[in-house]
Amino acid sequence: MEKMRNGEENKTLMNGEAKAEPETFRQFLYNKEKGTVLGRTGTSWCQITVFYIIFYIFLSAFFIGCLAIFLKTLDPKVPRFYGKGTIIGVNPGVGYQPWLKENPDSTLIKFNLQDSKSWEPYVKQLDGYFSRYNNTNDTRECGAGDSNEALQTDPDSLPCRFDLGLFEKANCGAKDQYGFKSGKPCVVVSLNRLIGWRPVDYDGSSVPEEIKSRYKSGSIAINCEGATPFDKEHLGKVKYIPEAGIDGRYYPYVFLPSYQQPIAMVKFDTIPRNKLVIVECRAYASNIEHDVSTRLGMVYFELFVEDKKPVAAPAA
Repeated sequence: MEKMRNGEENKTLMNGEAKAEPETFRQFLYNKEKGTVLGRTGTSWCQITVFYIIFYIFLSAFFIGCLAIFLKTLDPKVPRFYGKGTIIGVNPGVGYQPWLKENPDSTLIKFNLQDSKSWEPYVKQLDGYFSRYNNTNDTRECGAGDSNEALQTDPDSLPCRFDLGLFEKANCGAKDQYGFKSGKPCVVVSLNRLIGWRPVDYDGSSVPEEIKSRYKSGSIAINCEGATPFDKEHLGKVKYIPEAGIDGRYYPYVFLPSYQQPIAMVKFDTIPRNKLVIVECRAYASNIEHDVSTRLGMVYFELFVEDKKPVAAPAA
């Protein structure tokens, strides 16, 4: 056995073959004998660096080219996919103001009649909301028979100017602090903007009972009531401005910087003091569906009007 092992060793030495020792990690980082760094020579590193520079230049150029072609197919004024069968859909949502951005998850409108600071955030929010209507450039005065119908076909047509005078006359304007000071808060109700959407009139016999006395052809009627029997009992008198709701002549909506969104306001004349009331407001037109589970065509918010001495803040 010993002779066989010695014979194999002698054979290896005679053939000039030496047993290779495994490379250490330090030698992998830098091998002085082979002149390699991380297993590559300087020439190899130059070759692979040039290859990847050229590769990523072509890859970036390909990506930029594809992106440019894709952007050329988009219209900055109209979503690529909208209407029936898309996530946008054809049923407009309903929104309200004042909605405080500082507390976006809350739908509570709460203030104290004896503390003017409590309603200041709501007044400030509505001031900012209505400021967009101050710019009347590139708009036109529209009469009873006018509409925004031409906006879809005539690029030179101007959108109708929305008149805020109705709200001022109903004591729902800025000078009356939108009714908050008197304890008769006015809440803005609006529809989400859907490209090309316009209200469809009800047939004479299909107008819902709750809006029948106020319904006007061409408009979107608004109806607000308590969300529960308790809320319905305590909501009190509600006034709609204008009475017919959102004026339909400002539709269809078209993306224009000067477009002024039509709105209506709801004034709560006899909202009770120191009671929380949940309000449900619905928009009505033949092509507006209502779904309580997804809140399609409706919006909820809470009103809480306090009438008590404010608690003084503790001294620091």
